[in-house]
Amino acid sequence: MEEGVFRGLFMKVLSETKPFMKANFIAALLFGIWHIVMPIRSYVDGEMSFAAMVLMSIGYIVLAGIMGIKWGLLYRITGNIWVGLGDHLFNNTAATNMLHVVSLKGADELQIVRIMAAQIISFAFVMVIHSFTELKKV
Repeated sequence: MEEGVFRGLFMKVLSETKPFMKANFIAALLFGIWHIVMPIRSYVDGEMSFAAMVLMSIGYIVLAGIMGIKWGLLYRITGNIWVGLGDHLFNNTAATNMLHVVSLKGADELQIVRIMAAQIISFAFVMVIHSFTELKKV
């Protein structure tokens, strides 16, 4: 659903009046804001403090925003949302939900670090591919 809305609908509508990169950044920002519901829910459920919720909300906007930019670039490179959808599925399944590390505290404290590292590496990879495809157009 997220790919259809943020990279499908929003990118198409925003690209009608804005250059692609600006449309991509706006859609990515909206995608990041969409994800702050998770820390808000944790705060409402009493699982984190208000300060932690604010910090995690900013982190989610940045992390999901980076991912949204990457998936927007994949949309630009391929002309469809399927590659981004596949990467999104892989990210949510493998990097986020299946890869957990149990510590002495029993919690997976470094999950966000692993997710951020994986996204930065894959973002750099997609940026290189995007740069080469844009150079070929010139």
